[in-house]
Amino acid sequence: MIPEQFKTFFDTYTEAVLVTDDADAPVYMNAPCRELTGFNGGNVAAFPIADISKVKVNYTPANDKKNGRWECSYKRANGNELWFKVSVSPLPVDGKNWKIYTLSYNPAHEQLRETLQLSESRFTSLADETPVMIWMTDHTNLTYYFNKSWLDFTGRKLEEEVGTGWFQGVHPDDTQVFNDIGHLLRNNINYSVEYRLKRHDGQYRYILEIGTPRFLPDGSFGGYMGSCLDITEMKMAQVELAAQTKELQRSNEELEQFAYVASHDLQEPLRMISSYVQLISKRIESGKTEGLGEYMQFAIGGVNRIQALINDLLQYSRVNRKGNPFAPVDLNEVMKIVTAHLMNRISETGAKVTFGEMPIVNGDSFQLIRLLQNLTENAIKFKVPDRTPEVHVFAEDRGDYWKIAVKDNGIGIDDKFYSRIFVIFQRLHAREDYEGTGIGLAVCKKIVERHGGEIWVESKTGEGSTFFFTIKK
Repeated sequence: MIPEQFKTFFDTYTEAVLVTDDADAPVYMNAPCRELTGFNGGNVAAFPIADISKVKVNYTPANDKKNGRWECSYKRANGNELWFKVSVSPLPVDGKNWKIYTLSYNPAHEQLRETLQLSESRFTSLADETPVMIWMTDHTNLTYYFNKSWLDFTGRKLEEEVGTGWFQGVHPDDTQVFNDIGHLLRNNINYSVEYRLKRHDGQYRYILEIGTPRFLPDGSFGGYMGSCLDITEMKMAQVELAAQTKELQRSNEELEQFAYVASHDLQEPLRMISSYVQLISKRIESGKTEGLGEYMQFAIGGVNRIQALINDLLQYSRVNRKGNPFAPVDLNEVMKIVTAHLMNRISETGAKVTFGEMPIVNGDSFQLIRLLQNLTENAIKFKVPDRTPEVHVFAEDRGDYWKIAVKDNGIGIDDKFYSRIFVIFQRLHAREDYEGTGIGLAVCKKIVERHGGEIWVESKTGEGSTFFFTIKK
């Protein structure tokens, strides 16, 4: 309880006075203070002393030599918000440090607020006419304004967006970007950030947001003002450019491979043909005809190899350029066609080819036949001697895509060759052991990539291989 002499003294004050004890708890309030704060009647201990220290402007802390001073906003009981100038001084009472708070009304802030509100009213009128999405926050960084372009974009009402309501439209995977710039927001620093925001039609669009802090004439932080641009088309162009760059790199690699083919794989049978033709020519000139038939067969074999190489090269080069438009394809029907095409090879080897329930996918039916036929034919071709080939084709539903597998019991592949086998003209075995041009798996890889998937192999030498590939749904 405040000593009576102090109470009598402060009752004569025309200024608003509030006295607190050494625990800073209110113990006395004179009549001008009650009138100013609107705290009429009631126990003075219930006065919210902390409220006059919440927002401090022009703050000077108190110490032993000088009083503390600051300006603050205070919400009266009737809801009106006023700005006070506050001065606090020590008041020694019975060996304890009580405090005297002197409060005075400061209308400058109300005038400043009215000026600011008028300025913002003019600003919002202009902002509603711009196609750029614009927003503003208060000093607590809660958003209180969105212009017409923002509301048209989101299709939501202003009352749904204010505060933190707008955050509901941010893509769940992009919310972290705002945590990443938290230190900038806490220190009132300019920032820019990209994220996806849901449009009125439910589609997420890429947004570039730029935020700029606003400061009041007295230097205090007033909140952020920001602008947002829909940069989805620019992002798509960047993705397309990256894809084209990757495709160009792949094309350059193919050109290098083709150059290698022209200088090696095609040259070798040509040299052989040239050699046997010269031998045939010399035999004819000398009148010796023995062995001509054998020489002719060797030459014809070389011609056939060149023709096979050229045909496979054309098939490889046409995967992207000559592909058919995508349409629903029943892989059950595809496997029936594949087994019909391979009937002679199946009969010759006694192979057992089976397939499980296959899905309907979106793709190029001709290329999917070629893909599964190449994989199935390889599974039969690379068999263990004296072991009947067994090939099983099956599919697994992986949510966004189908995973297709071609499993065999053949010779298998050493894991160090897993990546090499999908490169054009890369052979692991002598041509005398297993026929072929070395293009089949390269064609498979290209077909799978055209369908937006991946292809790989898992294998154990001597036990068999399983080739996997994926197709998007």
